[in-house]
Amino acid sequence: MILFMENELTSSEDRILNSLSGIQRAEAPAFFYTRLLGRMQRETESVKRPSLIFRPAFATAVLALFFVVNTCFLLIGNRQQDKRSVQVNEKPATIESFARAYQLESESLYE
Repeated sequence: MILFMENELTSSEDRILNSLSGIQRAEAPAFFYTRLLGRMQRETESVKRPSLIFRPAFATAVLALFFVVNTCFLLIGNRQQDKRSVQVNEKPATIESFARAYQLESESLYE
């Protein structure tokens, strides 16, 4: 059995080696190398710049704008809240006012 496997391996190896005997070196088309060199030189000369979004100056400007807008909204919100709190603080909230608002008034046993 081992002899049969060795014969099979050598015959497949021989077939592979025989198929490689007719191989020739591939030839490039005319002017291939000069075109390739020209393209490589053009690519190295025109280095692509990163887009505007990925530049640090743009990112810093966007973050600063975001910070300014958020600060403005916070200040406006605080002013409106202060106005509301002044109106609410004119009448201090008590348990009785809460009960009246939700109609929870009940008669006391002690009155």
